Amino acid sequence: MKIGFNEATALKCEGQSLMADLEMCEKYGFDYFEIRYDCIAKYIQEGHTLEELGEWFKNHNIKPWAYNTLEFFNQLDPFQTLAMDWHLDWIKEVCDAIGMKMLIAVPSFNVGLDKSVNDIKKEAAARLRYIAEKMGPDIRVSLEFCGVPTCSVNQFQTAYDVVEEVGLPNVGVTLDTFHFHEMGSSLEALRKADPNKIFVYHLNDCEDLPIGSCGDDKRLWPGEGVVDHAGIAAALNEIGFDGVCTIEEFRPEYYAMPHEENIRKAAEVTKEFVAKYYNK
Repeated sequence: MKIGFNEATALKCEGQSLMADLEMCEKYGFDYFEIRYDCIAKYIQEGHTLEELGEWFKNHNIKPWAYNTLEFFNQLDPFQTLAMDWHLDWIKEVCDAIGMKMLIAVPSFNVGLDKSVNDIKKEAAARLRYIAEKMGPDIRVSLEFCGVPTCSVNQFQTAYDVVEEVGLPNVGVTLDTFHFHEMGSSLEALRKADPNKIFVYHLNDCEDLPIGSCGDDKRLWPGEGVVDHAGIAAALNEIGFDGVCTIEEFRPEYYAMPHEENIRKAAEVTKEFVAKYYNK
């Protein structure tokens, strides 16, 4: 299994930038890189171009994995829909310029109590189908459910139902271990999943707090919390999943680390995790 780095992990470290992240990630052996929307926006604002970034990737070992993220894609009003369309045009431009083939899409929060789960799933599927068709068949769209009570799609099994409803080969699911834990997603549902429909695998852990109560600041390095990594890994191995394991943290204590130390540590724990559960 290959390993990847999500820019959220070092986002607020002193000296962080898109290029600083890339250089350190290549130094410490990451195979793939998830670009955050705000980091690439800052890169462009500083006078760089997408063509320049594309040339950098052509001459280095680390490769772009996914654009993180399209927020938020469902239950939108007309103005929000226009904003989403603008964002999608920009994402397509980024993907074409640097050879990136993945977009991660996050569902909306606080959609109201008048929406049934079935209604949410049908509307989310229609939106994802629209996004996938707009991006084109060469770009995969990965639905990242969020393990928060107020998120419209907050469990793995619901997200997988949406993906099946879409029924397109370039639409799949993001499995974030923190989010999987936080709303008690089902290992049984994961064991029944098509491994080819799990597009993104985000690695992290969680403090020992009541399920559904944690914000992203409660994430931990994998193995330091209460996420059932052994159960998730066993299910993924059972169905034959073999993708990219990307570390994604948002912890303030990790942001206080020196930038290079943050990425060195992220690489160390990700490699140890993959060696423990997958590369045997």
